[in-house]
Amino acid sequence: MVYEIMEQHDFVATHEIAGLPASHACHGVHMHKWSVEVVLLVSKLAPTDAPSDAVMLQPLRNYVVSELEGSHLNDLVKGDPTPARLTEHLVDWCRRHLDPVAVDVLHSVTVSAVRGGRARCRLVEVRPGRR
Repeated sequence: MVYEIMEQHDFVATHEIAGLPASHACHGVHMHKWSVEVVLLVSKLAPTDAPSDAVMLQPLRNYVVSELEGSHLNDLVKGDPTPARLTEHLVDWCRRHLDPVAVDVLHSVTVSAVRGGRARCRLVEVRPGRR
């Protein structure tokens, strides 16, 4: 049995992708509603007396609200802030800031821009005995 524990967080931010022609819908600085989905993949649920998965992902929730909401993503992301680059940024952020238990079971991070592209990074496959 495998459990996929998912959380989705939405935020609004601006970005600009260099080199797009003026005729492109995403030319220049513009705003998107973005959606981030994080999936933890576990073979068993945490004991009832252990920290919940929601507690383990609280730092990510805080980051979305305090740093991504209302930001200009070009100031945060290396390279053009496309969904793929933002996914890479968030995977790196999770690895550096989440509890090691959460990082160990981090399965995927997906970023999408409403009326835009979507990117997913899959990190792990569940292994027997993994929490």
